[in-house]
Amino acid sequence: MQICYVMTMPPHASPALTRVFTIAGIWLIIGLVMGGQWYVNDLAYDAAKPWWVYCAALVASMLWAAMTPMVFALAGRIGFERGRALRCIGLHIVTGLLLSVAHTLVYVFILSLIFGSGENMLWRKMAGSLQGNLLTYATLTGIVIAGRAYRRLTVHELDAARLQTQLAEAQTAALRAQLQPHFLFNALNAISALVRSEPLKAERMIARLGDLLRLSIHGHRGAQTTLGDELDFTDAYLAIEEARLGERLTLVRDIAPDALSAVLPSLLLQPLVENAVRHGIAPLPEGGTITLMARIAEGHLHLTVRDDGAGAGVVREGVGLTNSRRRLERLCDGGFDIVTAPGRGFRIDVRIPQGAVA
Repeated sequence: MQICYVMTMPPHASPALTRVFTIAGIWLIIGLVMGGQWYVNDLAYDAAKPWWVYCAALVASMLWAAMTPMVFALAGRIGFERGRALRCIGLHIVTGLLLSVAHTLVYVFILSLIFGSGENMLWRKMAGSLQGNLLTYATLTGIVIAGRAYRRLTVHELDAARLQTQLAEAQTAALRAQLQPHFLFNALNAISALVRSEPLKAERMIARLGDLLRLSIHGHRGAQTTLGDELDFTDAYLAIEEARLGERLTLVRDIAPDALSAVLPSLLLQPLVENAVRHGIAPLPEGGTITLMARIAEGHLHLTVRDDGAGAGVVREGVGLTNSRRRLERLCDGGFDIVTAPGRGFRIDVRIPQGAVA
């Protein structure tokens, strides 16, 4: 029986091992390029040597591969601290000179073992490679400094984005906290007006209010929702108003099917409809009609809430309209326009870019 042993790399190499192979691979490529450049240069002057002579370039590059982790560590420790730039530059110059000399000493020692030592090889190499070695050290140090600056910038950007998100969430929570008590007050006020005169109707309104609160609590109403869910919530509110106003309130819905999945800030539609009921329909003895329209066009959800009530000459935005406008601006860069005039009803045209809701 014959047994074979096969050495394989682990499927998930550690980050340190990955860095080692990456550094070695980069310097190997650099060494091959340098050796090829030396060969082409000698070939141009008809002084080409045997191929193994140009392996000296690989020796030089692989020595730098071995020294690169040390340079990275030293560059990370020295850095460039504010107010101590001259001291840091001086330390880098001294460190670069020492590493350059060390690289040349080891390089000449290895070449002497492979090719035999030539007369004055050490001094020739020391004088000829000092500038290149210092430039290599400066390049490696610059990589460390640039990487540190990039990480610092990334961290700052992430912190700024996190703070911006937290601010938007806090502002949204504050607006929602202001809006919900406002709505509950209006609903309870409407119910209390019917408790003595029409107790059965008041009882039905309380049941509808319970349904509405259940949707609010258990309907996963986050910062955003779909138009379909928002219409369900608004219908629960309108059921209360229909119980209160009876035949005085007529509802018309013109909703495009593809608009039902459109995204918008939650609790946006209900206060607009409430505004139409309270200020457009309820004051009229004969009542009126509220029309809801929605469609998708040019990447925007276009939502319209219209009533045929008395209208107004001057628009005064209350809690509902003010909060709706602020939430549109802060959450999705949306907005709305108001069109009204005495005797011509009240219309709100909402524009919500799709894909922009936070």
